[in-house]
Amino acid sequence: MKLILMSHGPLASAILTSAEMIIGKISGAQSFSLTREMGPTELKKQVSTVLATFPTDETVVIGLDLLGGTPSNVAVQLLAENPHLEVVTGINLPMVIEFGNQQLLGKFNLSQLLSMGTVGITDLKEKLTADQADDEE
Repeated sequence: MKLILMSHGPLASAILTSAEMIIGKISGAQSFSLTREMGPTELKKQVSTVLATFPTDETVVIGLDLLGGTPSNVAVQLLAENPHLEVVTGINLPMVIEFGNQQLLGKFNLSQLLSMGTVGITDLKEKLTADQADDEE
């Protein structure tokens, strides 16, 4: 299993660095950051070069910062050329940690990966208020 993260600016790199700080090295994970000086051709070239080194039967997940924009457009082109890819948007830290955990277990579950992206989104103030109310009962 391989993971490629792409984002506008250094977000992809920062998420990968943070995930690896928590769970350790995620083998085969790489990040690509679109800079102001780059165009889509350069980003696609960088990612294509890495994709060419992976066996075509290996699970490869491309995680994007958001739907739309240059990284997303590049991913659409890559998906057209490599239909075996999995491409997800809205990548966040819990998703990258989940990918690393799935990699350790040797089982890829896209639904679980996507679920982790939303499960961790919480209105903390609301949660604490609800927990307090439960404690008072």
